[in-house]
Formats: sequence, structure tokens, C-alpha cells
Amino acid sequence: MTKDNRFQRILLIVPPFYRLIGGKNNWINLGLSYIGAVLDEQGYYIRIYNADHEDRECDVSLEEVFKGHQKYIEVVNNESNPIWQEISDKIREFRPDLVGISIVFSATLKTVKHIARIVKQYNSEIKVVVGGPHATIAPEETLSYKFFDYLVRGEGEYTLLELVQGKELTKIEGLSYKNEKGEIIHNFPRKFIENLDELPFPKLGLQYIPIKEPNENFGVIATSRGCPNRCVFCSSPKLWGRKVRHRSIDNVLEEIKQRYYKHGVCKYYFSDDNFNLDKKYAKELCRAIINSGLKIEFICEVIIGRFDRELMELMKAAGCKRLKFGMESGSDRILKLMKKGINVEQIRQTCALAKEVGIDYTIYVMLGMPTETLEEMHQTLELAKELDAKYISLSIAMPQLGTELYEMALSMGISVPTGDWEEFYHQSSGTVLNSNVDYNIIEEFLALNKKEDKERTI
Repeated sequence: MTKDNRFQRILLIVPPFYRLIGGKNNWINLGLSYIGAVLDEQGYYIRIYNADHEDRECDVSLEEVFKGHQKYIEVVNNESNPIWQEISDKIREFRPDLVGISIVFSATLKTVKHIARIVKQYNSEIKVVVGGPHATIAPEETLSYKFFDYLVRGEGEYTLLELVQGKELTKIEGLSYKNEKGEIIHNFPRKFIENLDELPFPKLGLQYIPIKEPNENFGVIATSRGCPNRCVFCSSPKLWGRKVRHRSIDNVLEEIKQRYYKHGVCKYYFSDDNFNLDKKYAKELCRAIINSGLKIEFICEVIIGRFDRELMELMKAAGCKRLKFGMESGSDRILKLMKKGINVEQIRQTCALAKEVGIDYTIYVMLGMPTETLEEMHQTLELAKELDAKYISLSIAMPQLGTELYEMALSMGISVPTGDWEEFYHQSSGTVLNSNVDYNIIEEFLALNKKEDKERTI
């Protein structure tokens, strides 16, 4: 397929979120980095602009994220804020033919709309394509915005490649677009990439804002895509169909080696939904890291209840410094309502094993499920105290688009604030489903983090 000369300069943009409340997110965006690597290999001039990047050391705490909700709403609705001028300057400096923007999560939709408007004000001929979970779940509503030209549903690597190569629009699977009459057309879905090893590795050099400290911000790696679980507060079942695909051990190890030797990266974050979903695979990967002689350390998200001592010890030997447990609740009734597939006793056993082996852990806690009582919230608080985690990441149950919880809230007659969706993140006061959640109970949980650990894990 020949290359379409219309799209030679492509700018992929991560919209700001944490910057709008005084924070930052300097990690590479893995989704856009894979797309960028595919386009780069095909000879396109591609850069990834992380508009959530902030060149300073300090960051906001979880408490400040909760308290920054009103600030976020004010900034995202203020089109004269200096951040929009900065984004405009970057776009004019790059002079793109096509701009791709990830709607990282629903709360960033309005921010993405601002960016698209800025693009079109600079040059109305530049095409704007959006993607990400929100776009995939609500393509009709999303693409109705006048400054969006195309929308990518699902995995974007090959859909965007075919778009920039000039393939006939009607034949690009996974693409939604507007025809000459302005009607929105949704092409057939694109099948999942079965062999993830075929994708090129993310490249540090594609970052438009250079990453000064690769060891701190270039260590994000995914060994798999997808999740088989049914948690009612997560949109993953809708996005991935509960299908999981793993990369080969050799492919993952080769990527680690490349970053280790080329960029000096020895700190990694395995961003898989569940690093230990397949215990055999996790053990093999840990053995491969150990046998390679690489001196790395890593953190990862893991499933409670899918551990044995051998796996835990292998993870420690391979360099695991912290496990991130999705505990969510200290009430078996609420865990069942969430469809977590675990119970309180399994939570205790898994955390006890981590302590015995000597790996620190973060626990994710979620308050405010429909029907959850104040007593059940305090059961969660007491369990969190008992577990003595290194850090507690607190979320409020939020009816994210595409989740069973969203449908549950609607069926119960609970008002869900949609519109531009800027209320839709887990520390927002605008999506509280349960009147038992107030700032007093939130403060009790946040107080558990007033220790030496400064981690902000959202």
C-alpha cells in the first residue's frame, strides 16, 4: 500500500488532566507510544506530545487530588487558561497534517474538545482523529462533535496506519468517520491483534517533550492486553470482551533489555490489569529476568488470591518492590456486589504472604457502592488499618461509561451527570452514588497515608 502524502507530519496528543489540578504525569502513554512506533516504522514523521507533562519535581498528593476537584472543573471550563495557549503554541510549532488525541478517560473529553478546537482554529484543513476507551464505548456521541473528523474504536495501531496510508475509508476496520453529508459511519470492528509480539517497541525518541529522566518515566511495560474479570466498576469487559492476550516471554525480556542497556532504565511498572493472572507465565517471566542478570526493580498490579509462595518469592528475586492489590472493600457483601471474585479472608492471606516474603504493597480501596452502608465503609477502614499497607489508594465508586455500575445506577434512578463528562474520575465529588460518602469518611482514609510514603496512585 502506498503512503498518502496528505499525512506526513502526525502529532499524537495526551490531554492534560493532573496538570489542571497542580500535578503532573510524566510517564509515557503506552497506547500512543505503540501507535507512534508503528507509524514511525512506516516512515511517517511522528511525535507524541504529552500535554500532562510538567518539568518539576513536586506532585500533588491523593488528598490534593480530592480537594482539587473544583479547581479542575474551573480550569477545564476556562478557555482562556494559559495551558490552552501552550498547547496552541506546540501545535503551531509542529505544523501537523493530522492530530490524534487520546480520550484517556471520560473526564478528559472536554479537554480533548478544547484541543481539537485549537487545531482547527490554527488550520481547518488539519484532520483530527480521537480514540481511547470513551471513544470506543460511545463513538456516535463522541464523533458528533464538529471538530472531530475520525474516531478509532479499539486497538488503534493498524486502524490509524491504514487511515494515514490513504486506504479507502469504507474499508478501514475499526474506523468511524463522517461522510460528505455529515452522517456518522461506523465500519466493521477490527479484530484484536492476536500476536502482540509483532508490534514494535515504544521509542523514547518519539516524545515531543524530551524525557530527561528515562529511569523515572520510560519504564511502563505491558506484558498483556485485556482482563477476564467482571468487576462492575470497570469498563474492561466491554472494551476487551474478557479476552486476554500475552506477549511472549522473550519479547518482553528483549524490550526490558533494550530500555536497560540503551536508556539506563532499571525501574519498571508492569501496567497489565493483572500481572499474575497466569501464574505459570508470571513465574517464567520472573525466572527469565533473574537468569538475565538484569538488576531491575518493578511494581505491578496483581490479583488477590492468585498467589502461592513460589510466585511471591520469584517476584521478589526478580526485583519486585511493590504489589498493588485491588482490595476495594472490607465487606464480603460489597465484594460480591462488585463481582470481585475474592473475599476478606483471601485479602488477609495474600497480604500476610507478601509481608512474610518481604514485598511492600499498595491497596486500592473503593467507597460508595450503591446500598453500601456507613458500617460497611468502616469495615473497609478497619481492614485497611489491619493490613498496614505501604500506601492506600482511595477511590469513590464512579459510574464509568460502559460499566455494569453505570447501568446499575440508572436502574436505581440515581442521577448520573453526563454532558461533557468532566465529573467522571474516581476522586470527583460530582459522581458520588451513595449519600453515606462525605468528606469525613474520606478524611479518615486519607489520614492513613500521612506516613513516610508519598506515592500518589490513582
